[in-house]
Amino acid sequence: MQYEHVDRIVLAEKLKNGSYGAFEELYDAYFDLLYGYVFGMIRSHSRAREIVQDTFIKVWLHRSKIDPELPFKAWLFKIAKNQLLNDIKKNLSDPIFEDYILHCEDNNLVVQADQEFDLELFRIALTKAKQKLSPRQIQVFEMCKENGYQTTEVAKQLNITEASVYNYLSQSLATLRNEMKELSFLFFLFFIQQ
Repeated sequence: MQYEHVDRIVLAEKLKNGSYGAFEELYDAYFDLLYGYVFGMIRSHSRAREIVQDTFIKVWLHRSKIDPELPFKAWLFKIAKNQLLNDIKKNLSDPIFEDYILHCEDNNLVVQADQEFDLELFRIALTKAKQKLSPRQIQVFEMCKENGYQTTEVAKQLNITEASVYNYLSQSLATLRNEMKELSFLFFLFFIQQ
């Protein structure tokens, strides 16, 4: 473990000095871990890939700012978190989201585009809200919205009709939206706009 820490310090120092080989080694060492973190937050494979790629591009472009004595992983994850927040804020100008904001205003839900987003808080709230769902609703919601399965695939795997999948999904989304009113803008971005 101590060897690994020293090795990462050496790699960070080499990267800071412009070594593309060190960059590739750090990329290989952290890609899966970072991808898992980002995907865990947004539940979209394509967006997670883009954010991780953008994160590593920023690492390369800002390599001169690396402090090899500080944990590289912490710096990397801070960049990824900023990329996640930028991705969310970028979606705020989407016409679909603008319609949703109007819906929120009509229903007296407060949405502040400039407020800080706490993605960990969102994950905790979602986990708590899912406790209000039936086991089948949870199963369908997770398969469709978190794992990206098509409704036809879910119907086949669960041996139910596609209409039943839509019904369970609709019920689960309505319940979760109601349970997560304070975080409705993030809920919309992650699960409705997909």
